Amino acid sequence: MDQAKIGQFLKQLRKEKGITQEEFAEKIGVSGRTVSRWETGSNMPDISLLVDIADFYDVDVREIIEGEKKSEMMNEEIRDTAEKMAVYAGAEKSKLLRLAQFFGIIGIIAMSVATIFTCVNYEPSLMSFVTVLLSFTALLSMMVMTLYVTGVLRKIAGNKKITILIIVIIAIIFLVVARYMFGVLFILAIAVLDYSKPMDRIEGIENYDKSYLDEEFSGDMTSHFFLFPDDLNDTEDAEFWYEYKTGLFDTDGSFLLSAVYSDEDFADEIERISEITCTVNDGVEDITQAVIYDEDMYNYPAYIAIDGYTHNYEYALIDHDNNRIVYVLLGYPDYDELSEYSDYLKTDPDAYDLENGTTLERFCIYSVRSKQFDGYCEY
Repeated sequence: MDQAKIGQFLKQLRKEKGITQEEFAEKIGVSGRTVSRWETGSNMPDISLLVDIADFYDVDVREIIEGEKKSEMMNEEIRDTAEKMAVYAGAEKSKLLRLAQFFGIIGIIAMSVATIFTCVNYEPSLMSFVTVLLSFTALLSMMVMTLYVTGVLRKIAGNKKITILIIVIIAIIFLVVARYMFGVLFILAIAVLDYSKPMDRIEGIENYDKSYLDEEFSGDMTSHFFLFPDDLNDTEDAEFWYEYKTGLFDTDGSFLLSAVYSDEDFADEIERISEITCTVNDGVEDITQAVIYDEDMYNYPAYIAIDGYTHNYEYALIDHDNNRIVYVLLGYPDYDELSEYSDYLKTDPDAYDLENGTTLERFCIYSVRSKQFDGYCEY
């Protein structure tokens, strides 16, 4: 079968009728683009349409199939056979179409519900955005496929006004999605830059100022440095450093003070630390929490003020052998980067992975669960 020849024959018949492709398409019930594909030979008419085309152009089906007019017309018996073949093919096709329509509708309902659930539980992140975008894409694809097998898409394609409206709607949706995508990519780029930039490091006991640290970092570190001493006047020797990096969403930081005391001051400082409490009002009552004493998680006995809450850790390590206390505050600790200070970190690095849980279940003296709403009240 010579498709190009058939296409030229169909084009010749249409011109003999003196009509355009769009006019012929409207008569047959297809789109003008479909007629164009027939006449270029890139596609062939469905078998169920051959009789209608033959009747419209006043030719027989065999002439269309062979791409040229014959001297004798197809006899009535052959024409009747062709019509029965078209009806049979249409019946078989309709069974498959009904099955496809059924599964298509089920798929649209399922994808719609899944997309709604995804949007309801949406939390801003690149992965969440990609999930929503893929859900919408799958839903749109399912709708197009279902419209096609039900024949609605063909009718829509034949109506220029509806086609233009759909194109405008799709363009608007694309612009909204594109705008949001560019916003997400912009935020992601800033986050990558923030993550890659180095920490600002400050060191030296002359830079130790508890009031400044509290004012500058308490919000991001969820700590008011209660464990840290007010000053270093009672210490015999001390080392202090901290490093931090302010990002788009939060501040990462590490604060470490190692202080050596005389016997008397050492005992006094331990007593002060052990008696530290913090009172937080949850909207109903004042709740007072005390630091927790632990001898298992670190290489030294520790008094803990924060353990994993908002990825922060504040504790004081008691080195009895050297009359030394090491005060530590970490935000989003990276065990590998702090490995040189592993003596002051948890003995189990996996404990910093909050997916595994923490020994104290994200304890924090500065925060309590509210009874009034689903969240925390902070000091």
